[in-house]
Amino acid sequence: MSKKMYLKFVIFFMSSCIVLAHMQSTTHFVGDDKGWCSPPNPGFYNDWTKGRKFTVGDVIVFQYNPGLNTVAQVGTREDYDKCSGTNVLQTYFFGKTAITLDKPGDYFFFSSVGKHCEAGQKLMITVCVA
Repeated sequence: MSKKMYLKFVIFFMSSCIVLAHMQSTTHFVGDDKGWCSPPNPGFYNDWTKGRKFTVGDVIVFQYNPGLNTVAQVGTREDYDKCSGTNVLQTYFFGKTAITLDKPGDYFFFSSVGKHCEAGQKLMITVCVA
């Protein structure tokens, strides 16, 4: 096989892998029908994650009313546990928020409105490589 033909094959193969990986992504609606709001119990969002697999390329969607809730993404487990806004990576407040999980590792989110986080409106997920 010529070098040029080999290069075309490699490019085609890599492109196919990217397309297949994108096609296999899942969209997760946080809280399902309940959405992102003050939970009925403090463990509600942790329970929601059980049995779900989050992989690179998946999308999580927070559905909430703007002005009544936010989604704050923090970088550490400590900030998540303490509901602390010290290391906020991003804050979303426009309503329906879709976040693509673009790398493996732990992701931490909570509502920064009032005492919502302390009441359990927080979400930690672990993202794996597909």
